Amino acid sequence: MNIDENKDFIRWEKKFELGIPNIDAQHQQLVNLCNDLYQAVIRNKYRATIPGWHEALSDALRDTVEYVKLHFSDEEKLMATVGYAELPQHKVKHREFTAKVTETLKTFNQAEFQDAMDFVKFLYDWILEHIAISDKAFVPTVLEFLQIQKKR
Repeated sequence: MNIDENKDFIRWEKKFELGIPNIDAQHQQLVNLCNDLYQAVIRNKYRATIPGWHEALSDALRDTVEYVKLHFSDEEKLMATVGYAELPQHKVKHREFTAKVTETLKTFNQAEFQDAMDFVKFLYDWILEHIAISDKAFVPTVLEFLQIQKKR
């Protein structure tokens, strides 16, 4: 892993877009939050022995947790509105992710630098998998719903 605080950890690409503007904007914000957390970890790498170094990291992580909750709520409302059949399974993935992040937040004040970097990598992998696979699966249902609404 190439570490550089001046670079983004995830670069938003057009291929991540689902074609649902609100959800795409939220996904882009999740990528931004992951980058903010990464940059906070890198900036604080050499302060790991100084009391309080976790504060910036905890703030970035809290912002991520709060935004993820909002995003999941919006996404689940959309899926419910369009009658997405896989909504219960999708909700389980959301709850598992939220539990993992919440648990990490509880113990983050004891994290070492590598623990923090491992979490950023987890977040990176999860965001990309979630957008590229899980969320892309509900797009056809949303588009079909929108087409039906147009005809009415």
